[in-house]
Amino acid sequence: MGDMTEPTITPLEQQQLRVADERHDTFWHRVRFRLVAKAAADARATAVLDVGAGSGQLGTWLATHDVPLTYRFEESSPVLDDALARRFGVEGRHDSAAPIAQGTLVTLLDVIEHVADDVALLTDLRSRMSPGDRLFVTVPAFQWAFTSWDEALGHHRRYSTRQLRERAGAAGLDTVSTGYLFPELLPLIAVRKLRRAPREHADFPDLPRAVDVAAEWWSRGTAALRRWMPAGTSACAVLQVPGDQESAG
Repeated sequence: MGDMTEPTITPLEQQQLRVADERHDTFWHRVRFRLVAKAAADARATAVLDVGAGSGQLGTWLATHDVPLTYRFEESSPVLDDALARRFGVEGRHDSAAPIAQGTLVTLLDVIEHVADDVALLTDLRSRMSPGDRLFVTVPAFQWAFTSWDEALGHHRRYSTRQLRERAGAAGLDTVSTGYLFPELLPLIAVRKLRRAPREHADFPDLPRAVDVAAEWWSRGTAALRRWMPAGTSACAVLQVPGDQESAG
């Protein structure tokens, strides 16, 4: 008789399955999704490929906000990939070895910090993309802020914007822009530093609706100034495959 043991779900998978429920959509997610929509519009993209899609919240946000982009996903976790296929249909799944259609914005929303060789991941994506197409990347910021929260989520590292540019260059990608997000959340790093005990899970807090809405408006304001922010809890970058993209439309 075969082994019927259920696969162990990691803290990261647990977190992503939890936040996939729209009730756990937070200002932190929505601010980043608006930046994805902006990056797609700037790139004249017609589709988004969500690499390391996790919960798939980006796809839900794009659909509910009538953003005219085709949503596709790639997810290496079988647990999360199965949940994504049930949610968006198997036709939404993109083969991680297949070329990426021209006019696609590739998103890596807090993904590359989970990968041992981040340059190899970026290099692989560049090799599958068309010249001129872009990637939008977010990562946790600053190695000095690394805590047991990062360990629980399987992070290998945190980044400065300089390090993001260096990784991009090593992968053969051009940097269009970089910046820091959520400077208003920096005091939370001190709280995480003081809480060194291992975490059974690493969830986003449930915020009262009024607090969540107010935080979104505040964070949208600081995000608009991201290129001039000296610090934040996240870093972001718009990267581009070298070469001229053919005119869209």
